[in-house]
Amino acid sequence: MGLDIVLFDEKKVRVGIIELPNSLHEAIFKGTSNWSSYMQLRKMKDYYKTNVRLNQSELFCFVEDLKQVRLFINSTYHTNLDSLVQSLSSANVKAIHVGGD
Repeated sequence: MGLDIVLFDEKKVRVGIIELPNSLHEAIFKGTSNWSSYMQLRKMKDYYKTNVRLNQSELFCFVEDLKQVRLFINSTYHTNLDSLVQSLSSANVKAIHVGGD
């Protein structure tokens, strides 16, 4: 089971929920050490203790971190990562909450 990402609009109303699949999490954090260079991405490392809220500016940085780390992960995971980035980049998404197990 992956990390749940709850999407919120500017009024803090939930507008959706998506998943960061466990396989993608492992590709980012176990398949490479480059993740440690990215401030917002580092917050997601501990799969079992993740309880992170990101506001709009932090969310923007997180999306940029994901785009950058794409260069270092196995291309098998690019489609999942691109889908995640697209969901997080939606115009009505202004904040997220990421929760682990």
